Amino acid sequence: MTVLTLYAGETALARIRRDGFDPELFSHVGAAAGGPKWLVLSRLDRAVFGEWQAQRQTPLSAVGASIGAWRLACLAQQDPLAALDRFEAVYLGQRYSERPDIHEVTTEARRLLDVLLGDTGAAEIVANRRMVLNIIVARRVHGRDGGWGEKAALGRMVLANAFSRPRLGGHLQRQVLHAGDAVRYRDDGIPTGYAPLAAANVATALMATAAIPGVISPVHDLPGLPAGAYYDGGLIDYHMDLPLAEPQGLMLLPHFSAHVVSGWLDQFLPWRKPQHLDRTLLIVPSSEWIAKLPGGRIPSRRDFKHFDGHDTERIKAWQTALSAGDWLADEFRGLIASGRIIDAIRPLPR
Repeated sequence: MTVLTLYAGETALARIRRDGFDPELFSHVGAAAGGPKWLVLSRLDRAVFGEWQAQRQTPLSAVGASIGAWRLACLAQQDPLAALDRFEAVYLGQRYSERPDIHEVTTEARRLLDVLLGDTGAAEIVANRRMVLNIIVARRVHGRDGGWGEKAALGRMVLANAFSRPRLGGHLQRQVLHAGDAVRYRDDGIPTGYAPLAAANVATALMATAAIPGVISPVHDLPGLPAGAYYDGGLIDYHMDLPLAEPQGLMLLPHFSAHVVSGWLDQFLPWRKPQHLDRTLLIVPSSEWIAKLPGGRIPSRRDFKHFDGHDTERIKAWQTALSAGDWLADEFRGLIASGRIIDAIRPLPR
């Protein structure tokens, strides 16, 4: 059974066939939002970044939103494998009351983040010049926190985005908090700002990029950025279909699906297609592998409701999916060792 599928945009495929599958060919790595879906990528991350990409000599710009930024925050620490171990364990063990409110979920998220970062993780992330972390957050332009004010603001975002993606820029601004040099965006109609990360605001930035409206409280007034309420960066950049300005190399995107969605709101618009994958290599689990997971699917936030009152069953299903990720890691290692990886790459489906 094939457990990994690799897809490349036209430019990425041509470059790889010409120059070989060299770690230095990739100047950027993307990490998508998606809640518990990240669990199936954790063991693959160990092979891709803990082993293969560890050979590189030049900086790798790491760009993520929501849980993707949290994954990258593990990988950008001095001991990324230990950080992944901590995060896997604490994430699997989440438990909530029967009807958790936004305060309970926010408190639990902060607890998970504290374990992920440990005592020195924030300082290590800021100091890392090999993997340079960029955290995407979304600044709300109009509306109030909570209640009908927040719901009305979200409703206006939905309508504006359905009309055209650039219209979303009238309601949300993209802000990038970066360690070292920031990634730079082309003008896509969504206002974009930048601010440097400091050890003191790494945790605040990571909480902001995880602030799903109505689920986790927004973060206010991030250092170096305009005053306002900051939310999940996946509202704008969901699966890392990024309009980057003149990347030096290719984008590496280990992802849980071959289906890439530009912004979170775009998942409800089947006609909205990704526009910026020409230089991207997607590494995704095969449909055959996914079919063998519990329930025949990847973990998701819906599992909290599906296993409501049965946390032990949910944790068991998630642990099974996490451990199955060893198959993905082993296949990646085998493709690298055998030299067959270039032949395994397919053109991105149109």
